[in-house]
Amino acid sequence: MDEHTRDPGVAPPLGNPTGWREDRRWEHATLRRAAEHGVRLYNDGAYTESYDCFKFEWYNYGRGTAESAFCHGMQQVAAGTHKHAADCGRGADAGDTGMRSLFSTALDYLRGVPDDFYGVDVAAVRRRLLVAIFEPTLIDDWRIAIDDHTPDAYPADYEYAAGLG
Repeated sequence: MDEHTRDPGVAPPLGNPTGWREDRRWEHATLRRAAEHGVRLYNDGAYTESYDCFKFEWYNYGRGTAESAFCHGMQQVAAGTHKHAADCGRGADAGDTGMRSLFSTALDYLRGVPDDFYGVDVAAVRRRLLVAIFEPTLIDDWRIAIDDHTPDAYPADYEYAAGLG
C-alpha cells in the first residue's frame, strides 16, 4: 500500500468491492474517500466539484493502473454531464457533441476497471454512458451508485472539494 493513500478514518464498505482487503482495510483509502465525495457531489448536480474530487486523487497513481483509469474515467463522466447540462438550453445538440466525446473517452478509461470498484457500480456507469451517447437525455437526473445506494451530497462533500484547490 502506498503511504500517501492511507487514511484510517475512511469507513468500510457495504459488501466486498475491489479495493477492500482481507485485513478489512482499503488498499487506497484516499481513493475510497474521493469516490464517496465525488459520487455524492455528482448526484447533487455539482459536476465541477465531482470532477475535482477525482482529479485530485488521480495524481496519486501512475499511468496504467486501475486506480488511475478509474479516476480519469470518472473525471470524464463528470465533465461530459456538465457539458450536457450547461448547454442543453442552447439548442438540441449544443452540448451533446462534447458530451459524447467525453463519454467515449470515459468508456475507454473505464473499460478494464472492475465492475464494483471501491464501492462504485462501474458496470452501471459504463452501461449508462453507452446509451447516453445515443440518447443524451438518458443522462438527465441520473445518479451514480456507491455501495448499492445513490446518496445525496452533504455539506462536508462541498467542503472537501473546496479544500482541494
